[in-house]
Amino acid sequence: MNRLGLILSAILMLTASAGSATAQTRAKLGDNAALRYWSAFAQMQDSAITDEQAKALNLILDGTAPYDDSKYKDLVEKNRPALETMIRGTALPVCDWGLDYQLGPETPVDYVRKALELGRLNVLYSFHLLIAHDQDDAVRTLAAGLRFSHDVANGGTLFATLVAKKLITEHIRAISFALHVDDLSAAQKSTLQKAVIQLGPDGLDWGAAMKRELGVLRSPVRTPDGSLPLDSKSLAALAKVIPSYAAILTDPSLLAGLQETIAAAPKQLADIIPNPKRVLEEKQDLTDKLEQIRSLLQ
Repeated sequence: MNRLGLILSAILMLTASAGSATAQTRAKLGDNAALRYWSAFAQMQDSAITDEQAKALNLILDGTAPYDDSKYKDLVEKNRPALETMIRGTALPVCDWGLDYQLGPETPVDYVRKALELGRLNVLYSFHLLIAHDQDDAVRTLAAGLRFSHDVANGGTLFATLVAKKLITEHIRAISFALHVDDLSAAQKSTLQKAVIQLGPDGLDWGAAMKRELGVLRSPVRTPDGSLPLDSKSLAALAKVIPSYAAILTDPSLLAGLQETIAAAPKQLADIIPNPKRVLEEKQDLTDKLEQIRSLLQ
């Protein structure tokens, strides 16, 4: 082959290789549920649920107050496109929010707040469907809501995990409500049972969330108030805290030792480390609720 032919062949090979890589990248992006969730966020309308409304919703879920569809149906119908976009997203295998922790304390967390709004709307959507005697869609909505709630915590810090825990808990309450007020079929119960099983015994990866939470403290980026990052003594203490914190999440009996380590750390660090006892309580609370709903679905 002459020189020109070799050059042309090389160009064709590079072009084919680049095209294949581009196709693979597009396929990977297309499989990312987070992109669908962002689309759902953009579709939301008048979606903010106040703390007072959330308390009223919890009373409904606890069975201590009746659900009044007239109060919520307009909001739900207005947000049906956003909710259906979210539900389709939960069928995708990967959820990567693309968080850049090099930004340190400045890492954006707005997606978590939007996820809380969308997740609560999904609970209302399930009630709206149950009132309309559309059990199949209500069950589909609740199963998808559990998956979405779990995805909220993916790659996030403790804040994202606590919001995910809140949403899982609210969906569990909605499932309990559905089981008490409707005679769900065996197939419908099986759908919900599979969705709960997929969450695993603990529901969320608390250890990974805490590693990211504490890892952010190592960032050289200034905090939002403009103060300097941790000094050398605090960083040395943090190096001891991180593995100890990870250990208590699998063995709570080590809590006292971690509390002593935190108490001995410089005040600059001790004041900003999440309370390990509270984190353990949140983790155990979710584990207990998952166990309870699994029993109800059997």
